[in-house]
Amino acid sequence: MEKIGQDSKRFFEKGITLIEGLISTVIVGIGFIAVFQMVNYSVQSIDVSGERTKGTYLVGMVAEDLLGNSQAERSSQKFVDILVNNSKQDNSTGDKQSWGSNSCSAGANLNSNFTNIIDKKLDKWNNRFSQRRLKCRKDGTGTKEKKFLKVFDICPSGCRFKNDKVFDKMYIAKFQIFLNNGEKDKFIYFPVHVDIKP
Repeated sequence: MEKIGQDSKRFFEKGITLIEGLISTVIVGIGFIAVFQMVNYSVQSIDVSGERTKGTYLVGMVAEDLLGNSQAERSSQKFVDILVNNSKQDNSTGDKQSWGSNSCSAGANLNSNFTNIIDKKLDKWNNRFSQRRLKCRKDGTGTKEKKFLKVFDICPSGCRFKNDKVFDKMYIAKFQIFLNNGEKDKFIYFPVHVDIKP
């Protein structure tokens, strides 16, 4: 018996086969995997960007501390001179650092026993550049996440860096911070102080 009208159309209609359903599921799954990978990459990028922003803020904090307190004294010695004279040799680079943190320390609470502004600032830097504020990603051999300050004194004679064209003693500072296992770094050079001869 021959079917006519709508019944004949339904007779020839077929649903999707199992193979078509599997193929469409695979295509949708590939799309979801791509989206999840993009979300994961975005989260990592936001994390790295946040660490760089914190690093920039902390580097600026050190520059402001040093500019604002360069003439503070401890035992009749100015802050900038203390940083220049107490430069320590960094074994990994051979450079002299005025202040530095070559490891990922856990950080301690700020010490309230210090009565000198210089000791308070150095204690503050040790606290701020610890794992309390910045994430620490260690490589297999130690850490590449270093933070250090170098202060250079420049004058015609009697300084570490001699320059006959400089008439007044100058102090130049460089702060450098390595983040994300040494893959990202921030640094700033800034003049600290000029001792003008009368």
